[in-house]
Amino acid sequence: MKKKHTIRVGAALMLIFLAAVATFNITFFLSTEYYSMRLSNLQQLESRYQKLKEAADYVDEYFVGEYDEQALIDGAVAGYIDALGDRWSGYYSAEQTQTLMEEEQNSYVGVGVTISYAEGTEYQITAVTQGGPAEAAGIQPFDVLTAVDGVAVQDFATYDDMVGAVRGEAGTDVVLTVLREGEALDFTVTRAEVYNEQIETALLDGGVGYISIAGFESNVDLEFEQKLQELLDQGATSLIFDVRFNMGGYVEVMCNMLDKLLPEGTIISMSYKDGRTRSYTSDAECLEMPMAVLTNAYSVSAAEFFAAALQEYGAATVVGESTGGKGYAQTLITMEDGSSINLSIARYYTPKGVSLAGVGVTPDIEVIMPEEDLYNFYSLTPEQDVQLQQAIAVVAPPAEAPADPAEPSAPAEGTTTPAEGAAAPADSTTEPAAPPAQ
Repeated sequence: MKKKHTIRVGAALMLIFLAAVATFNITFFLSTEYYSMRLSNLQQLESRYQKLKEAADYVDEYFVGEYDEQALIDGAVAGYIDALGDRWSGYYSAEQTQTLMEEEQNSYVGVGVTISYAEGTEYQITAVTQGGPAEAAGIQPFDVLTAVDGVAVQDFATYDDMVGAVRGEAGTDVVLTVLREGEALDFTVTRAEVYNEQIETALLDGGVGYISIAGFESNVDLEFEQKLQELLDQGATSLIFDVRFNMGGYVEVMCNMLDKLLPEGTIISMSYKDGRTRSYTSDAECLEMPMAVLTNAYSVSAAEFFAAALQEYGAATVVGESTGGKGYAQTLITMEDGSSINLSIARYYTPKGVSLAGVGVTPDIEVIMPEEDLYNFYSLTPEQDVQLQQAIAVVAPPAEAPADPAEPSAPAEGTTTPAEGAAAPADSTTEPAAPPAQ
């Protein structure tokens, strides 16, 4: 018979009490540690932003003018990001962020121009959408925008206000004043739905397939695949890819396009702040034909890595001018109020592990476009485009004319003619060889 062990009620209550006390002490200790850590973090944050708080207090107390608090906050955040010293990182207000989102879809209501800061309060038109309202009105790349509907650009409170004045409802007019080679010009532009077509193709003489890539935005890889196949079906025997004035886009889109052109291997690699790395690769299936890539100083980001990958694999000859030299990858981080930060979060490397930051891609054949042609870039014919003509010469060099058959010489006096049945000179009996296929 087993002996029973009993515990008095008082002892049991004491054990429960001691357990509760121990649990409380542990919980209290952990809670204290947690809140001490949070307090320390808050104190560090307060110390970090003390100067900003102090400036805000002085503004609230002494500034006599009117001001917009939201504009102050936007300006403070913009200055914070700008002080990173990274030209590729930036702050966008909620309105600017919305504009970016629309442009990524390649369709919006506007006039069809890309406007960026030039110097001081000037805004330079760096790209004009082909077939868009601005091009139809006569506006050209490198025009400097000075006024919108008679209002000087420096009189707009913010960049958003200026962009909002340029945009508007479809079917309405806006007068844009630009400075071109020192001359002020007014253009009346009718706003419309603008589709930023990213891929344009043409089959040039000699079986040269020409593919202009304006950007690597959403779904451009699908458009590229379709139009590339169309050129091949039309008989293209060589290819020229034009990424001049291409400001980049999504790395995944670029890699999908390069996968059609490159053999198996690395396309691009990335390294992050926390030590992580990532690589994009191509499979073994690829095109094998003469190829060239056209670049200039306005080929940036994905555009220059597109050229670099083809160059390093020996798949294409790069023709034109050195690229912009952007070696960082950015991501657009949307904040609670709808504004966003475009922040450099990774370093890019070419297939051979080379960073293009501040260096860019050096062309295999340098061809400098005359300044006048640069200003009239979108109106140049293929024959007027010196860089394109050089690329054509690379991928489809002109065939040499066949040599004329030599006239058989009369036998010299005192010599005999070939014996009957002996072989006659080949060039007197055969047709000249046909020129090589273009």
